[in-house]
Amino acid sequence: MDLLEVPTVITAISDPEFEGLVSRALFSQGWNVVARVMDFSELHKAVTVNSGTKLLLIFSTDLPGIQADEINKLASSGASLFGFADQSGDDRGFSNIFARPTTPENLTLIILENIRSSGVRTPMIHASAKCRAKVVAVGGIGHTTANTTIAMNLAQESALLAVKTLLIEANFQAPAIAALLDLRKLSSEPRWREFSENLSIMELTQETVSDFETRIVIAGEFFDQIIIDLGSIAFLAKELSDRRWGSAVKTWAVRNADNFVLTTISTFLGQKRCDEFMQSFSKISLAAELHLVNTHSSNKRGPELSASRKSLIRSTAIWNLPWDQRSCQLAIEERTTLQQSAERGALRKEIAKMAQAICAPSKK
Repeated sequence: MDLLEVPTVITAISDPEFEGLVSRALFSQGWNVVARVMDFSELHKAVTVNSGTKLLLIFSTDLPGIQADEINKLASSGASLFGFADQSGDDRGFSNIFARPTTPENLTLIILENIRSSGVRTPMIHASAKCRAKVVAVGGIGHTTANTTIAMNLAQESALLAVKTLLIEANFQAPAIAALLDLRKLSSEPRWREFSENLSIMELTQETVSDFETRIVIAGEFFDQIIIDLGSIAFLAKELSDRRWGSAVKTWAVRNADNFVLTTISTFLGQKRCDEFMQSFSKISLAAELHLVNTHSSNKRGPELSASRKSLIRSTAIWNLPWDQRSCQLAIEERTTLQQSAERGALRKEIAKMAQAICAPSKK
């Protein structure tokens, strides 16, 4: 299923090298490129032939015969225009001109974020657009179930498997990823920040959550897997009917996640809350593969999660993690993940197994 409304594209670029870069980017997206013209007279003919369609026109300011007033007429006709400076970086007096990107990926990002129609910034993403990347939602059945630790380390282990991964901080009540990994001003990033090879991180805020669906569709063009830390989902059933901004990402995750990781603990109260949650959770229509994770499995912390909880919801994987508070504390002190602080630790190895299972091709 296409993620974007597929436009009819015309390129009008005279520089062969830049024209090749643009073409590679467009063809990689599966967009319908109907004309690749080399001067303005050819451009005018191509636009006339394709009138009545949703046109996306990509041009360079050094196109022979091009004039600003003629370009403005095309904009007023409803075409979405993307103008790029000439080889020297000169906009030649045209307005709303972009600097030339150096990679097809950067060009794609410019287009996805800045689709213009009649000179107005309007995204061409359908409300029903889907994210191409595999989406993994991580939520805690309570406030002390280490869901952020699991999310961060799942992301790191996925990256080590050569899966290009984006970790999203969506725990609005108690965001912690930026502090735990010493990522200052992460929330001010326009998109995401690279953390290590194959791993980038994004933090959502009240100001940025309104265009979350657009952001995640765009991210899906660049990442194989997206892991979202939802924070506590103890009252998820109620939040699904809550239209306030703090519940928006959780609602989206329930509808779109490929994998849902639920973290809990094996104390008496932890098990009681887990049972109550799973009873209500079983009534939610969910297509995701489920992973129920006991983050404090050891003789000192109480019994492991039993397979009986698996019967509450079909296709639920049970993970009893050998909790290692010392390794977790060391990771906090070093502002890093378990892979760096406790590479040979049992907890890190078990999370790596979980990452392998989640990164494997879907059974659906």
